Amino acid sequence: MKRGLVTGLLLGGVVLLGLAAWVAVRSARYIDSEVHPPRNPVGPLPEDAVFAGLRAVAFQAGEGLGLKGWYLPPRNGALVILVHGLSGNRTQLLPEARFLAREGYGLVLFDLGAHGESDGTVSTYGDREAAQVRAAVDFAARQPEVDARRIGALGFSLGGYSVLKAAAGDPRIKAVVVEAAAVAPAQALQDELGHYGPLGLWPALGVMKRAGVDVNAVQPARDMAALTDRPVLLVAGTEDPWVPDSALDHLLGQGRGPWEKWRVPGAGHGDYLLASPEEYPRRVLGFFSRFL
Repeated sequence: MKRGLVTGLLLGGVVLLGLAAWVAVRSARYIDSEVHPPRNPVGPLPEDAVFAGLRAVAFQAGEGLGLKGWYLPPRNGALVILVHGLSGNRTQLLPEARFLAREGYGLVLFDLGAHGESDGTVSTYGDREAAQVRAAVDFAARQPEVDARRIGALGFSLGGYSVLKAAAGDPRIKAVVVEAAAVAPAQALQDELGHYGPLGLWPALGVMKRAGVDVNAVQPARDMAALTDRPVLLVAGTEDPWVPDSALDHLLGQGRGPWEKWRVPGAGHGDYLLASPEEYPRRVLGFFSRFL
């Protein structure tokens, strides 16, 4: 009887240790895939007539980080910087680029660091990426066709965190559309891995520390509070599991700027144009036409 009990306890211990190891490895691998995202190929310049004049460009962010992208000169003087999400590249927001270009807006679409054709190996949840957005603003402001008083930005997910933080520190960004980015990355990490306890969080934090990533450096609520004099449109799908309505309202509660939100009916984490092919362009174009 005692031998059976001992054997059972030993087996139970082995199972628990195995489960703990599985949780730790899973957590570490998951975060490693976010901090070191896979690169997707960019491909050639789009040949759509609406992109006539689009050209490949390169510019640098801090510490000599080389960024690659595309530039379309504006026909109306105004320009929008488009910033993709995690594991994406400049092509991810081509649908938005098309309807903006049709209305005469200039565009800068570029690959964030560690994505597409840009330099870098580490993604930082929008922290260092904010400096890359500001580098795109520097590039745009130097172009003779661009009215430097009419530069806006639209970012999706990782890009949303990036443009929000960039705008908080750069008054040249006059209007911002933030898509699928409302919950602070530190809170999102806690929500996603915290239910596993320390074994879910500690390996993830270890991966980030080794990569030099500070998950607490990105604070959307703080960045919203810095934009009380500038317009912000918050966009998220009604079916997006990572962006609850309460998170959007929390951002809107940080001040009294000309801010608004829109939940795209039936959309998840992205694909807003598919879910709402008429209303989505109308909302985004209407926003930029009012404020740029």
